[in-house]
Amino acid sequence: MSAELWSPPEFAIRTEGGCHCGTVRFSTAVAGPEVEILDCDCSICRMTGYLHLIVPDDDFRLLDGDHALSVYRFGTQTARHMFCRRCGIKSFYKPRSHPRHVSVNYRCLHEDHD
Repeated sequence: MSAELWSPPEFAIRTEGGCHCGTVRFSTAVAGPEVEILDCDCSICRMTGYLHLIVPDDDFRLLDGDHALSVYRFGTQTARHMFCRRCGIKSFYKPRSHPRHVSVNYRCLHEDHD
């Protein structure tokens, strides 16, 4: 993890989230206050109830837990589904459909995002 300065986009809402056990933590900025949440119907998203909040790579920062991430790939092997090894939660991943973005699991954002 590098210690670099990060400025969220103008008029952005900055929020944090992470996995269930708190080992994996991230920060992101979204151009709010209204955001588009995608409910994908692929097999893994449907089975886990994942709600996608797509953010550009530059607006996402992994704060802690890189050491605890395990990667799962299937199908085309392009998307990188990253799970916490301790609690099993996928709080974000690198999607095939948006290669220069991160898909944040809306359900893994801190409670104050509603």
